Amino acid sequence: MKKIVLPICFFALSSLFTKMHAQAGLEGIVVEKFYISNAADSIDAVNNGAVYPLYVGSTTYRVYANLLPGYKVIQMFGNAAHPLQIETSTAFYNDPNFGFKVYQGTSVNNTKKNTTLIDSYITVGGVANGLVGVLKAEDTDGSIGNLQGILANTDPQMGLPITGTNAQDGLMPGMPIIPNVLGISTELDIFDQTAGSSFSTTNGAIAALGGMDGVTPSNHVLLGQFTTNGEFSFKLNLQILTPTAGVSETYVADTPNGSELTDTTLIYHSNPNGGGGAGLEEALTESELSIQYQVYPNPANESFAIRQSGNMMQSDFDYLVTDLSGKTVVAGHAKTKNTMVDTSSLRTGIYLVTMTQDGLTYTTKLIKQ
Repeated sequence: MKKIVLPICFFALSSLFTKMHAQAGLEGIVVEKFYISNAADSIDAVNNGAVYPLYVGSTTYRVYANLLPGYKVIQMFGNAAHPLQIETSTAFYNDPNFGFKVYQGTSVNNTKKNTTLIDSYITVGGVANGLVGVLKAEDTDGSIGNLQGILANTDPQMGLPITGTNAQDGLMPGMPIIPNVLGISTELDIFDQTAGSSFSTTNGAIAALGGMDGVTPSNHVLLGQFTTNGEFSFKLNLQILTPTAGVSETYVADTPNGSELTDTTLIYHSNPNGGGGAGLEEALTESELSIQYQVYPNPANESFAIRQSGNMMQSDFDYLVTDLSGKTVVAGHAKTKNTMVDTSSLRTGIYLVTMTQDGLTYTTKLIKQ
C-alpha cells in the first residue's frame, strides 16, 4: 500500500475515505464520503422547514476511529491545552424533524424518514436503535431505505449508494451506547438547525461508559457524521480503552505532553490546500489521481476560469454551471487546459460547476458576486 496526498481530483472508488497509520491502539482516523445530496433531497428539506437549506451537492462526511482489535473508544474530549474542534466554512445541515446533535437512540423508523440518515451529529458508534455505523464497504446487510424515496443519489464521488439497488447504508446490528455529554451545552447547537460554523470545547467531552468498539473485524467506531456544502475540518482528541483492564491511551491532535500520544489523522481538512489529514491508504492507479481542476477566481464577478492539470494527457471536457435547484444556467465544451466562462448574466448567489471527462465528474461550488 502507498501513502498519497489527495489533490482535487476524480475518483472511481467504491468508498472514498482517508486513513493513515498511528501508534499503539489507534490506527488512525478514517473520513468517509458517505453521501452527496441532490435536488430531490433539497426540496424535501425545504418542505419540512429546514432553517439552513440542504444545498444541492452538500457532502455528508462520516468520521471513524480505526482501532486495533480489543480496543474501545471511551471519549472525545477538549481541554485548555487541546481544544476539540469541528468546523465548516458554511454551516452544518440537520433534519428539522428527527435530527439530533448527539446520538440519542432514534428509532429505525424515524431514521428512514426524510433526511434523517444524513444528519449532522456526534456519537460513539450509534446511529439508530440497534444499529451502529460501519464503513459502507464493510456493510453486509444492504440498506434500511427511505420512506420518502429520497437520498437516492448515485454520484460516483461518494462511492456506494445508501438507498436503492445495490445500496449499502453503513448500518449494521449492534448495541449502541447513548453518550454522556460532559461540560458542553449550547456549543452543540450548531449541529441542530442553528446558525454557526464552528463547534469547539476546551472543557468538555462526549463519553461512552465502558467504551465502544466496532462490530466488524476492522474495529472502526463512528465518532460523528457531518453534512455541509462547505469545507469540513476537525481537530480531535481521543481516549481509548486498551485490552488490559483499567489501562487507557490518550491521543491529542498536536503538542502531546507526558504520556499523551498523537497522530497526524486527528487533524483533517476536506480542502487539500487547507492542510492536514489528507492521507489515503489505497493502491490507486495513476489515472485515478491525474485529472485535476481549479475554478478561479472564486467568488467570481463577470467570468471565471477552469484550469485543467494533471499527469495524464489532456483531453476535451464538458462543463455545466447549475443553480441550487439543479437548473443548468451555463453549459459548454472545453478543448483547452484554460477555459473562460462568462457569468455576467447570472444573479448573485451560489452555483455548482461540474466538469465531465472520460465518464468521470468533478463538482465544486462557485460564488457569484
